[in-house]
Amino acid sequence: MKLPDTQPIKENAVVVSPQDLAQEIKNAISQSAGAFLKVFGKKGNSKYYLTVLFDRSKVLAAEGQELESGAQICGEDVIHLLKELMGGPIIIDVYSLDEVGIKLSIAENLEIYSKTPKIPIEKLFGETQSSKAEKPKKAPEKPKSEPPEKSTAKKPAPEEKPKPSVEKPQKAEKTITQPGETEVVIEIPGGEVLKDALKEYTKHLISEAKRIRTLQINKIVYSGELSEGVVYLNVHMYGHSEGQMREVAEKRMLHAISKHAPIILRIADIKPILKEIKVILDGKEVAPQEIVEKDKKKVGKVDKEGRITLAVLEDVWPYFSAMARTVVGELNSQGISVKSAIFDVPGRREFEINAKLVVETSLPQEQATKTIRDTITRHAKELGRALKKYITVHTIDVEFLESVTPNKSAAKIPITSKAAEILQKKADLEREVEKLLQQAGVEELAFLTEEKKRESEKTLLKSRVEPAMEELKNRLHAELKLIPRVTFKWLKLNWDIKDTTVYLDIEASFMKEEIGGLFGSFSSVDENKIKQNVRETILRVIQGIQKDYGIKLSLTKFNVIIR
Repeated sequence: MKLPDTQPIKENAVVVSPQDLAQEIKNAISQSAGAFLKVFGKKGNSKYYLTVLFDRSKVLAAEGQELESGAQICGEDVIHLLKELMGGPIIIDVYSLDEVGIKLSIAENLEIYSKTPKIPIEKLFGETQSSKAEKPKKAPEKPKSEPPEKSTAKKPAPEEKPKPSVEKPQKAEKTITQPGETEVVIEIPGGEVLKDALKEYTKHLISEAKRIRTLQINKIVYSGELSEGVVYLNVHMYGHSEGQMREVAEKRMLHAISKHAPIILRIADIKPILKEIKVILDGKEVAPQEIVEKDKKKVGKVDKEGRITLAVLEDVWPYFSAMARTVVGELNSQGISVKSAIFDVPGRREFEINAKLVVETSLPQEQATKTIRDTITRHAKELGRALKKYITVHTIDVEFLESVTPNKSAAKIPITSKAAEILQKKADLEREVEKLLQQAGVEELAFLTEEKKRESEKTLLKSRVEPAMEELKNRLHAELKLIPRVTFKWLKLNWDIKDTTVYLDIEASFMKEEIGGLFGSFSSVDENKIKQNVRETILRVIQGIQKDYGIKLSLTKFNVIIR
C-alpha cells in the first residue's frame, strides 16, 4: 500500500498475544484519528510482510506479501492470515495518522480499500480472546467435586461470569418519547453523555419536519460508535408522507439531519461525523447518493454583468433564468437597484425558491422587502402555471446598502457674504495671473499654471474618491456575505491616489463551513474555487463603482485567507 511517510511511534516491537497487539493499536488511535500497522510474521516455513490501515473503530484496508515467492495477497485473505499469525510472536511497526493522512491513504489505495471488509477492531481480536476466555471457565469445575466445603467457597466464581456484560451497552436501546408521539431510540454504547444533545437535536429535526406538508415522523433511531471527542453517528428516520411531497420531504429531511448536526458538538462537546443517514417513508428508503445521481443541478450566472446567480435543475434552467432576469429588471424599474442576487431553487416535481439580494433604494426597508417578495411570488406563480409545477417562495434575504452622496460634507459648510466676496476676488486674481503669464510667454513660470491644474484635478478627484471608497467598502461587505460554503469574517481595504488612478489593496478572510456533511465525512470545500469566486465578486463590484463615480480603480494587491 502507498502510505504517508511518517515516523513510527513504535518500531521493531515484539508482540506475543492478540491482547498485546490490540492494546498497541488502541494506544496509537487514542493519540490520533487512525493508525497503520506493519507486521512481520512467520507461518510454517513461509515469512510474511503485512500492512493494515485502521481508523478509530475498524479496519479500512489490508495488503500482504509472501517474502520468498513475492506473492501478493489482499483484503479478507490478509485479515485471516493476521489472525493466524497472532497465535505466535510477531514483529510490528506502529504509525499514527491524522484525519488528512487517513483520507489520503484511502484515496491512494482505493482498490485495496474496496476489497477489504470493514471489520471492527473489537471483532478482529474477539475470536482469539473469547476462545482463551472459555478455558478459565472449565477450570473451576474440577475442584468442585473434590472437597464439598471448598465448593461453597468457590460459588462466587460463576458469579464473575457477568464480566462479559461489557457488550450489553452495545445492544442496549434507550427510548425517549418526544412531543408529537415521535419515538426516539439511542443505540450508542456509552450514549448517556449524548442524551441531552440528541434530545435537542431531535427537537430541531421534528421542528423542521412540521414545516413540510403531509410529512409525519414516527421514529428516529440513532446508532454508532463513541470515541474520544468524536461520535460516528448513524441516523435512520421513519415516517409517512403523501403524493408528490414525498420527494421534497426526503430531500429536506436529509439536509436537516446534516444542517443541525453541529448542535451535538455545541451541547455535548463531542464532534458528530455522520456515517449513514436514511429517510424511510412508508417503508421506501432513500439515501443521499441516490438523490445526487438523480438530481443534477446547474449553477451559474444568468446576466451579462454577472450580478444574478441561479442554482436549479438543468432541465428547467431556461425558465428560471428568464424569471430571475425579469424579476431583477422589474425591481430596478420600481426604484430598487439590485446590485447582486442569488436564486437557489431546490426540488424536482415541486420547487422552492430561496433568494438573497443586495439592493440600494430610497424606499423604507419594510416597503422594499414587501415589494421584492410580492414580485418574486407573482412571477413564481406565473411560471408554475406555465410549467404545471407547484412553486413556492421559501426565504427572501435582503441586504440594504446605504447610498453615499458625494460632496455631502462640503454642502454643510456655511459660507458668509464676506467669505464669498473674498473667494470671488481670489478666483478673479488667479484668472488674471494666468492671462498675464500666457501673454508674456514666460517659460520659467509655466510650472505655476501646471501645478495649479494638478492641484485642482487632485482636489476634484479626492472629492469623488472618498465617497466612492466608502461605497466600495459597503458593497464588498454585502456581496462577500453571499459567498456560498464559507462565512465572511473581515475585510481590509487600503487605497492610494497616483495621478488620476486609485490603487487598491484588498485582503479578505473567510471561515470554511465544513462538518460531517450530507454525503459523508469526506465532503469538503474547494479553496481554489472559493478564492476565484471571491476575486470575481470583488472585480465586479470595482467595475460598478468605476461606472457610478467616473474614476479609474486598479487592484494592485489581493489576498484571500480561508481558515
